[in-house]
Amino acid sequence: MSGQLQDAAGLRILVVGASSGIGHAVATSAAERGAKVAVAARRMELLTQLAKSIDGTAFELDVEDLKAIERVVGEAASALGGLDAVVFTSTVVPFAYIEDTDVATWLHAFAVNTIGANNVLRAALPHLSENGVALITSSRDVGRPRAGVAAYDASKAALDEILHSWRSEHPELSVIRVGMGPTEDTEILRGADRDLLEELFKSWVEHGQLPAQMSALRDVAETLVSLVTTAYANPSVVPEIVQLAPRIRPRTKNAADQQ
Repeated sequence: MSGQLQDAAGLRILVVGASSGIGHAVATSAAERGAKVAVAARRMELLTQLAKSIDGTAFELDVEDLKAIERVVGEAASALGGLDAVVFTSTVVPFAYIEDTDVATWLHAFAVNTIGANNVLRAALPHLSENGVALITSSRDVGRPRAGVAAYDASKAALDEILHSWRSEHPELSVIRVGMGPTEDTEILRGADRDLLEELFKSWVEHGQLPAQMSALRDVAETLVSLVTTAYANPSVVPEIVQLAPRIRPRTKNAADQQ
């Protein structure tokens, strides 16, 4: 579908957090649908490969660094000739029981997931076109936290409140908050303690918090790009809060027989 659909043709999009996972897939989908794309993240080797594959521009960025955010967003806007959309997907998920979550872990989670997102939106504000869109990824689990991810859940809850304030103070902006559900092929578990994860997975299963299937990465990326293109094309409407969840499909008879 993406090879034919060109609904993002000409849109100038900056994707922050694009070195892997959802951000990488969003950048790829947007480019395939005709957008001019700039990508930003910390891991430049991966980012440079992505930029080459989509004919885009790569910028090294640590979203905990305000000065770097201001510089990179400005440079990306210059490279693209302005911004029609900024998509923020950078996320850290520290896995730890709440009593074992130290101060440094709390601060890191909030610095990336909450303050980093706010600062990217703040830096993008003067560069966004009249119908410009800001899409910020949050968590579908806000308000119903799972064991072992307190810093992540709290930082995303705080992010939601910040986005409410952006809408209140800047009603002219199209700010889309997307609650992400479980998605395949991301790096959310990268570096996590495997023994701890085994304990947490058991807890999540016991509490019905682990779905039987996860959403496909490609489908999630296409949905996020569609939200951007729809909001840009229909500027009198803002899809303010969107929740993504896996669609659980029954196994086919042949697949069941093979078990």
